[in-house]
Amino acid sequence: MTQLVLGNYIMEAFLVTAAIGLVVNYFYGSRKNQELAKAWEQPISDVLHANFSAVGDGRHTFEWDSAADILFYASGRRNCKFAQGHVVLKARQDAVALVNDMVANVQEKVEVEITLNDDESPGFIFAAVPRKRAKAVGRDRYDIATFTKVVGSDKVSPKFAVFSENADATAQLLDSGLGDVLADADTLLEELYVSDSPSEKPESHDFKRERKLLAVIRLPSASDEGIAQFKEALELVFYMVDYVAEAIVLRPESVRKLAKAREEAFKEFARMAEQEKQEALAKTLAEKRRIELEEVDKMSPEQRRKWEEKDRKKQLKKEQSKRIRRVK
Repeated sequence: MTQLVLGNYIMEAFLVTAAIGLVVNYFYGSRKNQELAKAWEQPISDVLHANFSAVGDGRHTFEWDSAADILFYASGRRNCKFAQGHVVLKARQDAVALVNDMVANVQEKVEVEITLNDDESPGFIFAAVPRKRAKAVGRDRYDIATFTKVVGSDKVSPKFAVFSENADATAQLLDSGLGDVLADADTLLEELYVSDSPSEKPESHDFKRERKLLAVIRLPSASDEGIAQFKEALELVFYMVDYVAEAIVLRPESVRKLAKAREEAFKEFARMAEQEKQEALAKTLAEKRRIELEEVDKMSPEQRRKWEEKDRKKQLKKEQSKRIRRVK
């Protein structure tokens, strides 16, 4: 009779215990995130309903994208087309991801991206980000890397780095009350971007340029004080939408300089568009020529001789026209 030795089953016992722990953590973490979502849905909904005529699906503000990610949407407001948001919670349902979040000191946050109206704000780029993220932002965002530079300002906390394209626009933004918020190192507002150009480098000439305002707000504890502070930060974001559209006035020379900067930056895309146009034209002409030659093959010798003579004169005329254009 084989004698049972407990030592032979230590690994199996460990694996079973770990599996049970992961399952328990999944349900506990998911429930914890659901509780947090419930605590934050009403405050966010209150601010959205105060600013937009249509929020969510009409019944719910939040839509779960995963166990740690929540989406929301709102439309129907002056000075913007719509707003879409993303509540990022810690991955409490995933033990490994949760440990990584804790080691990296990942903060729970709300990201709000607002697409502004096309013709109600001057086109410029501005950003305020934590100084520790400035290098990554300046490297990874096409609009920031292409059009802005880091500038110093005694109106903001040393915690922040300010990217500015136009000094007038930056000064007016900071004078709007944004400077007072960024002067507080403990503010919940982590990042703010105003841009009229793509954040990623376009891959083709037909890219879409949209004016956007993007904000990242840190989620505090869901206490009465924390909720009040968060709502104040979110209200500031929507106030900035109106300020950018209605209050910022740039001098004509600044507007011309901004337009020229974009013209220079997007030259390569204009060349791409012209190249594609020429390639399409060449393809069309080649196809037309192919069909024409097929018809020639069906002609009698006399008809073909006349066509070839006519075609030779046409080609000669084209060459003469090209030489005249080159001389001019």
